[in-house]
Amino acid sequence: MSTEESISSTGIVSTRQPASFFKKIMLTFLFFSLLFFFTLTKLSQTKITALVQGYVQSALDPYGIYISDHGREFSIWKGFEYRLIQPTLELPDQSRVELEEMVVSPKFTSLLSGKIGATIDFDQVLERTPSKTTLSKIHIEGTGRGDLVDATINIDSLDLGKFGILSFAGGLKGGGQIGGDIHVDGHLADLPSLAGKVSLKLKKLHLDEQNLFGFQLPTMDVNEGTIDAAIDHGKIVMKQVQIGKSSDDLQINLTGDIGLNRNVNSSTLNLRAIIGFSDKVKQSLSLLDSLMGSAKQDDGKYVYKLTGSFMAPFPIPDPKK
Repeated sequence: MSTEESISSTGIVSTRQPASFFKKIMLTFLFFSLLFFFTLTKLSQTKITALVQGYVQSALDPYGIYISDHGREFSIWKGFEYRLIQPTLELPDQSRVELEEMVVSPKFTSLLSGKIGATIDFDQVLERTPSKTTLSKIHIEGTGRGDLVDATINIDSLDLGKFGILSFAGGLKGGGQIGGDIHVDGHLADLPSLAGKVSLKLKKLHLDEQNLFGFQLPTMDVNEGTIDAAIDHGKIVMKQVQIGKSSDDLQINLTGDIGLNRNVNSSTLNLRAIIGFSDKVKQSLSLLDSLMGSAKQDDGKYVYKLTGSFMAPFPIPDPKK
């Protein structure tokens, strides 16, 4: 007979010992939760918001991001919810991301498994009219212990321009919407352990007329796009990455993988890109064939093998003739 079971005088198997053990665990958890609650109730809201803000800023410091706001609120009755009103994220490239609000809440259930958990919600104004305000939203939910993370990101109609994603991806100017899900699980200090997936949809992508790497680019519009990738052993493997259709100003198809590095800018590329342009764009770029002719296929598209790093890609012409 194991220590987890005993037989009473009536012959019935009893499990009082493990039940008593779990009862003690729950009582201990309740004790510390109440202690934490009564400690917070004795603190002023100003001290509480300053304490939480310090933790939020320390989490952003490794990425060179500074956060400011127009007001802070803390509510015990909403599950220890911490709210920033109209916060602004100042990124390393000196660009700014202005949000409507940011809400952080702890996940106390994760403490039972010895992990720290939280949910974070970002709201940003997508469109504002006198009668209606439409918000784009990001919901992040995850747990962690040390460098071990298990996080899911849900994105709803995020503006690529306002949130600084286009600027981060090569200094592009424009806008568009992206939505979908991202999941990451593993040790951040051991990138080959990372697993997960990326499933995103693009729509109404617009690139402004701009100078990029010495080239004067015309205005370009893309109606839709799909980004489906798997994260496997520290690599992002492109399953289906198709930006634009044949009727759009820009079409990009990517295959291959990206080897992740703790410094994202140093992540290594092993990609093949097929790039197409509309007739309107080709007419605006009179030197296109002079510059990219060696990568041109018989179908009029341009093909490159991309090596190097994320921020310093090295394109090699790779057309199929």
